[in-house]
Amino acid sequence: MCTEDYINLLSTKFELLIFPVENRKSILYRVLVKLGISQYRDFKSPSKINELHRLLIQKNVEFLFLNQSNTAFFGIEVKKLVGRNLKVFICSHGNESGDLLHFMTRFRASIPWYRHFFSSWTLGRTILTEAKHRAGGINGVFTVSEVETQIENWLGAKRVLFVPRTITNQFQFYNNRLGIVGFIGDLSHAPNYFGLKSLCDAINETGDYNNIQLRIVGSSFDIGTILEKEYSFVSYLGYLKNEDVLIECESWSFFVNPVFYYSRGVTTKLGKALGLGIPVITTEIGCRGYHWERGVLPIVQTPVQMASAILQLSSDIEKINYYRSQVVEIVNSSPTYENLSDRLINFVS
Repeated sequence: MCTEDYINLLSTKFELLIFPVENRKSILYRVLVKLGISQYRDFKSPSKINELHRLLIQKNVEFLFLNQSNTAFFGIEVKKLVGRNLKVFICSHGNESGDLLHFMTRFRASIPWYRHFFSSWTLGRTILTEAKHRAGGINGVFTVSEVETQIENWLGAKRVLFVPRTITNQFQFYNNRLGIVGFIGDLSHAPNYFGLKSLCDAINETGDYNNIQLRIVGSSFDIGTILEKEYSFVSYLGYLKNEDVLIECESWSFFVNPVFYYSRGVTTKLGKALGLGIPVITTEIGCRGYHWERGVLPIVQTPVQMASAILQLSSDIEKINYYRSQVVEIVNSSPTYENLSDRLINFVS
């Protein structure tokens, strides 16, 4: 979704040429991935750099936009060949070192033992690489949240532009079934699992969950099944097709966005839920990267507060209808690509 956002924004002012690259597939690269020391070594391909160089010269390209930070290597190497007239920008989805830090601390117990030997070295090397890229041939960095903007400044980026998330209106019809809240996401993604598990523990501790149901959509099957067995109020639905997701969401009074620490990038599912017209119980951290001029959401800080909000709001039809009306205001007052296009041109000029 972040990739689509960047493409749609850049398309307002530029004629885009898409240059696809593939991850390395060598045995050595796979070993590095297994050991957890593959950061920023994903695409090092001299033939691709030469191919990109020829394309830039042939088309007289002035601007090169790099999708995700781990493609910075291409921009730096190609700029050495093309010269200073080429302006290179990273379209960042978030800093890799931030997630790596969480894995080393918050989720250290889940990391294979052999990765512990390299973890400190890998973190230091990753931060050093990020800083070197920013100080090298990169002219500027687009970020997806205010937090990432400050991180990029800290890493030494020459210029940084925060690009707020856009929200597409895809409002659906919703019935009035009470007490049902839902979540959509990859449960193998550490922030998702940590958030859901913390929320479920908080709901469970209230002892007052007989009239609510938390319905979870997404992989992985093993994790979802464990949550369903552990908590009587959880219904795990697995992976659903898009059309089935829309039907399922019709019964939800609220979408829950249990984000309780800063992870890489933004919560793209917040924008998806708002675009469908579903009110969201979220945290301030979960709203990073989104701006709107009108409308409010129920915003909490902790798993206990989110559990309390679910119990209080999900069976109150007046509150449900109120927050649905607020979602309309939020979506209608959020930035559009056209709103952001002038900022884009000023930034790259």
